[in-house]
Amino acid sequence: MGSGPYSAVFLLCGGGIYAYLQFKFHSLESDLKRYLVKEQGYSDSDIVSIEATYSKMPQYPVYVKFADDPDTTYLFTDRGIGDWTQIEVY
Repeated sequence: MGSGPYSAVFLLCGGGIYAYLQFKFHSLESDLKRYLVKEQGYSDSDIVSIEATYSKMPQYPVYVKFADDPDTTYLFTDRGIGDWTQIEVY
């Protein structure tokens, strides 16, 4: 009976963390797409997918697939400072 307030606090904290991560992922994906289009000369149709995730290193990797090479995944990071760098190819 006494666990009600603790459950609510736990749900609020968990929901807040989830919302923050979703916002962060969306922001990274948008920033990388803007970088690829405006600074690297790609068109929107060149980009098949962009997906940010959470990991140990880099903390927020962003995976990109391009239309001309859909079987290859390119890993980018902004190193936490908005300076995009491609660091791996799968």
